[in-house]
Formats: sequence, C-alpha cells, structure tokens
Amino acid sequence: MHPMPQIPKDDNLKCTPYDLEKPTQAWTRLSELFELEDPLLERTFFLEGYDFSSNVYVVEDDGFTIIDPGNDYTAFLQFFDLGFDPAQAKRVWVTHGHFDHAMGVLELAKYKAIREKAAMEVVMHEAGPEELKKNLEELGFPVRLVRGGETLSTGRFQLEVIYTPGHTADGVCFFHRDSGVLFSGDAVLPHGLSAPDKHGGGRLDHLLFALRELLELPVTHLLPGHGWPVKDLGKRVVEASYEEMIKHMIGAEAEVSCEVAARHLIGKGLLVEALYCADKALRFQPGDARALRIKVMCLNDMGRFEESLVAVSELEALVGTSEDADPVFVKTARGYALMGVGRYAEALDHFDALLQENPELKDVQMYKGMALYLSGRQEEALDIEVFQEEFVGRFKEEFLKKAEARKESAQNPSR
Repeated sequence: MHPMPQIPKDDNLKCTPYDLEKPTQAWTRLSELFELEDPLLERTFFLEGYDFSSNVYVVEDDGFTIIDPGNDYTAFLQFFDLGFDPAQAKRVWVTHGHFDHAMGVLELAKYKAIREKAAMEVVMHEAGPEELKKNLEELGFPVRLVRGGETLSTGRFQLEVIYTPGHTADGVCFFHRDSGVLFSGDAVLPHGLSAPDKHGGGRLDHLLFALRELLELPVTHLLPGHGWPVKDLGKRVVEASYEEMIKHMIGAEAEVSCEVAARHLIGKGLLVEALYCADKALRFQPGDARALRIKVMCLNDMGRFEESLVAVSELEALVGTSEDADPVFVKTARGYALMGVGRYAEALDHFDALLQENPELKDVQMYKGMALYLSGRQEEALDIEVFQEEFVGRFKEEFLKKAEARKESAQNPSR
C-alpha cells in the first residue's frame, strides 16, 4: 500500500530554510517562466523573495495589482526601473500580515505618484494586524477587509478569496478558477509546511481545515509566498501538504500505510481525513477490502449515505475473498445507509435478516429500533430494550410519554 509521506517529528512544524545564498531571479513574466500561453500568466510578473522578504507578484491589467508586496524596498525600484509607472499601482492584496509579506506596501506609499493620489486599495483579512491598518488609514489609503468568499477583480481577471487560517489567523489565498492559478501565500509551500505562528493566531487544526478546503479546488499552477512557482503540479503540492499534516495529526514518526493512518484518524474524529486516506489506498489498489470497509464506515458516519451504498456494493463483491468483507458488516452497513436515505422498510428487512441469524447482535438491534422509530413505529421501537437504554437514554421518559399520548389519541380520536 502506498505510504504516507514523512514529516518532521517535532511538534512545531518547520519550513525548509530558505536558501539565502542563492542568487535571486530578476522580475520575470510567468508565461515566460512556465513557457505557457495563459492570459493571467502573460500579465503576471514574479520576483523571488530573499532574506526577509516573500515572493512578490504583480498583475498588469487595469493598472497594477500587487499580491504580497514583500519587505524589500529594492523590489519596486527594480520593477519601476523597467519602465512601469508607479501611478498605475491600484491594488495591493495581502495573503497575511507577516512583515515579510506585507510591509512592502509602506515602501510603495513612499512613491510620490502613489502617495499623492492615495487611491491604492489594500485588501487584507479583517483579522490582519491592526497597526498596519492604522498606518494605511493615516496615510489615506483605502483598506478593504475581507473574510473569505469574496471575488476580487484585477480588471479582466476575477479571483476568489479563500480563507486559509492556520499559519496565522488572517491567512487568505487568491484563486483564479479559469486558469487554476492559486496565489497561496504561506498556506501551501513547495518545500514543506509553515509552522503555525501562535503569536499571529496560528493553529494546527485550522491549518488542517484550510488545506482540506484548498484540496477541493482545481489547482493547476501554484504561486507560493516562498520558493519557486510550480507549473502544472500545483494540485499535487496541495495534496502533499495535506498528507504531511495528516501524518503530523496522528503523531506518526515513521512511514505508515493509508489504512493505519485512517484508523488513527477515525479515533480522533477526523473522518474527512480518514476517508481521504481510504480513497488514496483504493486508487493504488481498487480491490482493497480494508480500505473499502473504512470508506463505508466514514461515509455512513458523515451522513453521505448514497455514496456509502455504492461503496457497500463494491465491498459486497469481495465477500468470500477477504475477512474484511465480512457479510455481517456488509449487511449492517447497507441497512444503516438505507435508513439514512429514508428507505426504512428495506433497512428493516436487512436488520431482521441479520437478527434471525444472530439475535444477539446489539448494534443491529439498536439500528432496528432507530429504523422503526424514524418510520413512525415508535411503540415497536421502544419495545427493543437496547434501543431504550442506549439510544433513548435520558430522553426515554419523554419518548414514552409521547408514544403513550399517540396511542391514546388513536384509541380516542374525538379527544
């Protein structure tokens, strides 16, 4: 089975140190760097960050949209020396408030053409640094605060704001769906994971959820806050970051199989990640009964019952070939999924068949009680002792009173 990738053992995730000795690249048009004809890439310039500055991106469209202005005063000296007019700097979008990504906006404010117009809009998350917001407001620049879910425009290009906390509380990415370009800031890096900055509100669990959301995007090209832009394999970099985070969450110190990872994740209640691991195992080995069993468990627990029924059928086809394709589990899981989609009569048929073979199956008794109760047969459900004790619990008396009231009402319809 394909193993999960290794990540650092230390509780604080570390980024691979930036190579400060490496000569920096001059401003480069991304379409030339990638050797691709793409409308957005043709209008986007890139400057590799170094020392204490992030990568800087400039989209030349309706004026200039600067994504992460970095923290290097020479960056814009070089850019405007190429013949570009500072007065065309209309927007600055900040992925998060760390000084190596954001402080360059104050360098831009020193240009006379920008300072005198004071029209350059700065977009940042509402949880961004208050001091930076205050400085910009004092300089007269409009500040637009976002939460995630907004659409921003450079003119002809529309980019989605994706809220990605974890490294900091104010992290956002900018995604251009038409070309699959993701400006990822420090949420996704090509060389490893960014450690959460606790002083900036960073949290590991938030980073996991952010990566989970980014995984759903059709990313093609990754334009990170540090490191070299990634052509075509952006989705794979997002997946690798997500898998590293999964391994960290389960505390694995060595290579582990997807199946082992999934079982640990289920124990932590991380069903989305457990399902991801099961699906990955099935990509490499479609007939893996263990992975299918985990997938069925996750889908049922997540309420994705239609998908579960499909997976149950796949597992049922393996009955007799693997002990993980246990017929009792298959029938129980199918009955549970049928109950979930409201097909109570079919679910009860499965539960009754199982109990006829083995009346002591407590879980099946419970599920039968649930199916009876949900189908309106409350009195029959409450006759099942396990259902009363385990499912009804402290609401037992209330349910019994309601059942009795319904019974009396049926016997005396005039009352």
